Amino acid sequence: MKKLSKSYIISNQAKNANGFRVRTAGIDLVDYNANPLMLWMHKRPKGDSKEEVLPPGNMVDLKIHENTLMGTPSFDEDDAFALSLFNKYENGTLRALSPGLIPLKWGKDEHGDIWLEQSKLKEVSLVDIGSNAEALGVTLYDETDKVINLSLTDIQTILKPDNTMKLITLNAPDILPLLTLAEGATPEEVQEAIGNLVTLANDQKLQIGTLTTEKTDLQVQLDAQVKLANDTKIVSLLDGAEAQAKFVVGDRQKWLALAEKDFDGTKAVLDSMPANKSVIEQLNLNNADNALLKLSYDELDKSNQLIKLKADNIEAFKEKYKAKFGTEYKGN
Repeated sequence: MKKLSKSYIISNQAKNANGFRVRTAGIDLVDYNANPLMLWMHKRPKGDSKEEVLPPGNMVDLKIHENTLMGTPSFDEDDAFALSLFNKYENGTLRALSPGLIPLKWGKDEHGDIWLEQSKLKEVSLVDIGSNAEALGVTLYDETDKVINLSLTDIQTILKPDNTMKLITLNAPDILPLLTLAEGATPEEVQEAIGNLVTLANDQKLQIGTLTTEKTDLQVQLDAQVKLANDTKIVSLLDGAEAQAKFVVGDRQKWLALAEKDFDGTKAVLDSMPANKSVIEQLNLNNADNALLKLSYDELDKSNQLIKLKADNIEAFKEKYKAKFGTEYKGN
């Protein structure tokens, strides 16, 4: 056998002239590898004439690379016609190959492209002009090795789902157990049993509908309870923060919107904010400070209010201390 110096594309996933694509990974090569027949123009000799073109050789070194099936033609060195084909492929005059496939499964993708998803490789032919410059030619065979001439319309018909209703025929032995009737039941008993089955089916359908409605109502109630609990929690948080004057009344809606989106985050922010004294508390504090400021150091000492003055107003305490001892207070 005389093998070519380079490999050729047998099939890839480009759309061919028949309007479909061949899934490379779906090509079964097992049987072909056992008998790698290579033909000329898909012509198989029938043994009727000495003038028939015999297979010029075999296709060897089959491999799949990046969704492309490739192989190397190998020619019979004792066949003059085969050697002439070898020379034409070796020098590039001929360069097309075509797979002969047995279709097993068709499909259509989301773009509407038709695919031969699964197939079996029957033969590979040397051809002069492929049906597609990229995908080359594709010939389909049936299980009896006859060539299938499928148009695009034929393939689309194969892909159409069978939506016809199938008639299921039941005989008496099949029906009686379903109706819980013994053999020999009268027509009236059969009719009554069928009516009972229909009634039972309708009752079950009604029960399913009732259960579905009850489930929906319960879900609505649960959602309402969850919302009420969340609203109560938010109101309690904002009331507490407002009572501590952590925000002014006019900002409540802003804090409400934040709490509805992220309760935990809003609570963390409000908890970190210091409480502010009310106006009355501030006035009372200021009045108390004024009363202490009117007393001398000794008067404050006798009334045990030096510590309070020091805590509330350190600067006033330092002035009282200096007036009493004539020196600056060095403590804190």
